[in-house]
Amino acid sequence: MKDHAGFLPSYTPHEMTESPSPSPASQHARSSSLSMDDPTVQKSLFDMFNKRGYNLISPSNSMVNGNNDSFSSTASSSMSSVIGFREPLHGQTPIHIAIRRGDVHVVEALLKSGDADVLQMRDDHGNTPLHFAVGTSSRRMSVSIATRMVALLLDAGASVHAVNHKGLSPIMVHLLTVRKDDPSILAMLLKHGSNANACVDRVPLLHLAVAAKLPMFTATLIRHGAHLHATNDLGQFLREVAPMNMLVTMLAHLTSAPSFLPLDAHSQCMDCRRHIKPAKRQNLPILFRWFFFRSTSTQATHCFHCGWIYCSSCTTVQPVRDGLPSSCRRSEAEEEEDRLSRPLNKRLPLSRRPPVDMKKDVSIRVCRICANLLKERLVKAASAGARASLYRFQQQQLPSASTASASASASLHHTPR
Repeated sequence: MKDHAGFLPSYTPHEMTESPSPSPASQHARSSSLSMDDPTVQKSLFDMFNKRGYNLISPSNSMVNGNNDSFSSTASSSMSSVIGFREPLHGQTPIHIAIRRGDVHVVEALLKSGDADVLQMRDDHGNTPLHFAVGTSSRRMSVSIATRMVALLLDAGASVHAVNHKGLSPIMVHLLTVRKDDPSILAMLLKHGSNANACVDRVPLLHLAVAAKLPMFTATLIRHGAHLHATNDLGQFLREVAPMNMLVTMLAHLTSAPSFLPLDAHSQCMDCRRHIKPAKRQNLPILFRWFFFRSTSTQATHCFHCGWIYCSSCTTVQPVRDGLPSSCRRSEAEEEEDRLSRPLNKRLPLSRRPPVDMKKDVSIRVCRICANLLKERLVKAASAGARASLYRFQQQQLPSASTASASASASLHHTPR
């Protein structure tokens, strides 16, 4: 995978400050719109930007030295010449530089100008203001400031689908540059329509988050529909490259059941790496299958929860179906495959067999990770249910206790005649 993190220019530490007090530029932007047509005001803003270290040049690509003619000749709207100022090194406009420096008040002033072109301005690398805003989290800037600037741009109508000269959208830039496991900006981008299954050089965003060791990013992507079975540029699955803690985090945030991975997609167990072969015994008689294949450890099986491929030794039949998410639904073919993969004596464990009038097959075949995860979820649900029952019982006892107390008090104060 190519390194795209360097496409955004690096800057010195003094440029990466937090949002200062309201700037003169924002004070001018809050003035009447008619004043912005005045070339003198535009030149005043130009000088103020440069005094703040923006290092701008005029829209005519020539430095202005006390002459207002260039402003009046290039202005096509009230803010056109202001947003058209450029710095000479990377062609960044005032809003690019304000975002890079964390000047939130300047960003607000430029967005409130009413000029729609400010959101479409690009630097020499094709980066929009939103590209810059989502990349600020890689610099020494507080997450709150970066999140605020992204929210301002998205609320103003910035496009999450714009790509720069390297073909990178804002969500790709964010995954390539982020350093803190705070998915606030990622969640906003996904909410506004970013693609959770986008790829950078054939590497899905989910794999990028795993490589960067960002577990909360992986959870956010999974919740927004990222494919659990996506492979990287080497053809590796997440089960093969992700550490255990990140696997648990991703599987814990599954909201729907991913389809069973085709058995011919992987020739090894994803846990023990043992070579496995697809089982071809569904059409055999039941007793024949049970007698000859019940101890076959190289049988290829699926985990009912995650859909990954394991050998039969790395999966177990557990009564944890009730721990699945409510939206987790399997097709009839997948349900039948899971039922046939279970031995006859484990399809409905006798020790946990419910009453005859309440029969329910709660057993499913799951891998070790999903088994522990679903068991923990069932324990928490049972604990919460017990606490709720205790609370209801206590609430029911309160009226009777108060009645008994009132009766005792009345009997004590009763005076016989």
